[in-house]
Amino acid sequence: MKCSTLIVFATVFQLTCNLWGDSGPQLLVPDLEQDQGEIRQVNTTDADNEEPLVAQKPEFSIEARKPELIADDATDKSEADKKTKKASVPEPKPFPGIAQDSKPSMKKPEPPPVPEIVDPLDKLVDEAIEVSHRRMLSTEVHTPWQIAHGILALRWEYTLYQNNEKVRALDWVATGPSFRGRPWFITTENGAKGHPFTEPYAFEGHPNQFLAFYAMAGVPLDHKFNTGEKIVTIEDMIRNAKAEVNTDEEITWTLWAFSRYLPWDTEWVSERNEEWSMEKLVRVQMQSEPTRSACGGTHGLFALASAVNCYSRDQKHLRGTWLEASMRVRQYIEYARSMQNRDGSFSSKYFEGPEYASDVNKRVSTTGHTLEFIMEALPQNRLNEPWVRSAVYRIATDLIEYKKQPLEPGGMYHAIDSLVIYRERTRPEYAQYLEELAKSKEFKEPVAADPIVGYSERFRQQNPAQYHQQPQYQQNNNQSRDYSSQARRRGGLFSRFR
Repeated sequence: MKCSTLIVFATVFQLTCNLWGDSGPQLLVPDLEQDQGEIRQVNTTDADNEEPLVAQKPEFSIEARKPELIADDATDKSEADKKTKKASVPEPKPFPGIAQDSKPSMKKPEPPPVPEIVDPLDKLVDEAIEVSHRRMLSTEVHTPWQIAHGILALRWEYTLYQNNEKVRALDWVATGPSFRGRPWFITTENGAKGHPFTEPYAFEGHPNQFLAFYAMAGVPLDHKFNTGEKIVTIEDMIRNAKAEVNTDEEITWTLWAFSRYLPWDTEWVSERNEEWSMEKLVRVQMQSEPTRSACGGTHGLFALASAVNCYSRDQKHLRGTWLEASMRVRQYIEYARSMQNRDGSFSSKYFEGPEYASDVNKRVSTTGHTLEFIMEALPQNRLNEPWVRSAVYRIATDLIEYKKQPLEPGGMYHAIDSLVIYRERTRPEYAQYLEELAKSKEFKEPVAADPIVGYSERFRQQNPAQYHQQPQYQQNNNQSRDYSSQARRRGGLFSRFR
């Protein structure tokens, strides 16, 4: 009775809905006449109902079949089909690393186009360097100290007169020349080195000074030199410098050379069984007061700046000793700037106080040494600042105006080096082109001197520490000496780095 009543009520309700228009949601009625497939039962839990719906990757029950690659029969296809296929499927481009011709081309590559020089200062710098090339030294007259300074400045372009003919200086030095019966280089138990100091302005004025000059010229590690006893290389000189380094001798030029030849994290043990590293060299160099060092301390500051640059090329952030060295370098840049003269020259007293030198030799030397340090230390984005351009203009102008006047080689070549570094940093592509051009230029083969056999052994039999007593070879870190009045007045500013 109840079921009949329920059926009647549902029927009446359905008819009422149809009469009013909206039939409501309809149920899908399966077609019972079709074959029923497999019935899958999905069990749903309460946890599944609570989780949000996520689109799932569809499952492909049928895998795509790999097409069969069948070679086309050219006899069964017409020319029209071939053209259609060629037009629709482009030919693959050849891989750029594979040469089309198995035979290499012997054609000499063309030099890169030299950009037009627009800046008048660049033209002045080029003219000053070119004029300086005409100041020729002679192998029969000038000392190794003077000639080595020329290699520092003019690098592979530097030429000498030998028997009234031009020869490349680096080629001549590699033949093993001598000066007053003493060779340029001597062999040691650890390798080789430049002849130590024996008299002023003859050989090395400082330990490893020649090695630093070759580093500036970009002489490779395998470059060979004849000592009269055997052939040595730059690598042999570096190995000897590592072994002989100590705190009793000046380490400025060792740091200068190592910062260009070795990574910043290099460590080694000396022949005294002392542990050394590039960072230790920086710490020792920072103990030297610039105002009491050779050439106003510009060489030591240059070495510090070069070492910081070596570190910065590999590390993004300066820390510890490297940060302190960078701060010291920047402070002395600003100190030199504060004492710059109106004509662009720097103080002839270096960092001791302001002074203007009317003598061109002194002005070129002091301004050239200071500008050389600044060119190594100054950030790239500051090279076009007016005070820098003024100093470059002063040096270039003096070298051109006094081209017929004899100038002291040491200071002059350091001044030229400052212009060469400026050109390398402001026009690197042009400087690289000039270097490659100089290396490829052919000169007359230099005449080798007679080797001095057995000199190194006789030198070692003498007192090996005799040249250590020279002022140039002593590490100037004694803080008990008196300072100048200018240095005492600014003692508070730089006392942190003493």
